[in-house]
Amino acid sequence: MRRQRHRQQMRSGTTRWLTLAIGGIASAAFVGGVAAYLPTIAVVGAGTAIASVATFAGSTRRRWLATTIASAALGAVLWLAFGTTLGYFWLNRSRLDALVTQIDAVPTITSLQLGHDEAVAAPINDIQRFDSYRFINEQLVTRYRRRVAPDAPDAPDTPQPTVYEDDLLHRLQVPVARYHALRATLDALSLSGFDRIGRGGIALDERMPGGTPWGNAFLYLPTDDTPAIERTLEQRRLAPHWFYITRG
Repeated sequence: MRRQRHRQQMRSGTTRWLTLAIGGIASAAFVGGVAAYLPTIAVVGAGTAIASVATFAGSTRRRWLATTIASAALGAVLWLAFGTTLGYFWLNRSRLDALVTQIDAVPTITSLQLGHDEAVAAPINDIQRFDSYRFINEQLVTRYRRRVAPDAPDAPDTPQPTVYEDDLLHRLQVPVARYHALRATLDALSLSGFDRIGRGGIALDERMPGGTPWGNAFLYLPTDDTPAIERTLEQRRLAPHWFYITRG
């Protein structure tokens, strides 16, 4: 009897220490996910940490109290980090500063919109891809050579002629690798593009649903003056040199 009770105590102690270890790893994943602005990792880490707290708490009353407190605290952090403009800005401040440096390194690109790729069924049981709303310096571009020729079957039906992306980059003297690195940074930061404004300013556009009559952007001004931009509906300062604006 004593041996059985001792074994149960050993198993219980092992389970609690294992739960504590899992909770520690989950907490580290949560903190790392927030710091690196990786919502999925942060949410999974928070959920696992809450489950670990519930298991470690013991009695039903303590479990309920601990779970409630942990859920409220971690939920508030998740909302502040991933659900607010300030949370996005401060967690990504260094990345946004680095992005401005990347943009400064390609002065011949005055504006850029990433656009998106879509797939369509080709006539012969195949899938072909095309891009849309991809602009460099307000020029519609494509990365698919077959869409450039006016008589090509995949040529877009738009009033503006489409230019092959690499050809335009060559004319602008922008290295292709540097351009794709810039696109990757914009995409990683959930931004749709950028445009330059007066006095060396750079507006980093947030992604917006199609058809939205306004757009939000993080505006960097090297002079730290109050923005004076046409069609600005709202603006607020986030930090020295940084503003958040809404343009109509």
